[in-house]
Amino acid sequence: MSSAWTCDGCGVPHIDRPSCEACGTSSPTATAADLARTALKDAPAARAAQVEEAARGNHRLADHLDSVSDAHLDDALAMRRLAIA
Repeated sequence: MSSAWTCDGCGVPHIDRPSCEACGTSSPTATAADLARTALKDAPAARAAQVEEAARGNHRLADHLDSVSDAHLDDALAMRRLAIA
């Protein structure tokens, strides 16, 4: 994906990203494969944030970020299945 677009959900502009980083809305031109790749990139970032917050003692946020990381991986798996189908 190599096009600029503005999110219809929240108005945040994006370049070379098939889903909104702020609210998760998909680009109108995104494919399932594009979304799977993005989810696989976002999962480690969420995991790193989780580890950082746990180290700071912010365990409630760390627990939430654990579920965010899992959700990204679930999304990647679902999008890959759609891309194959």
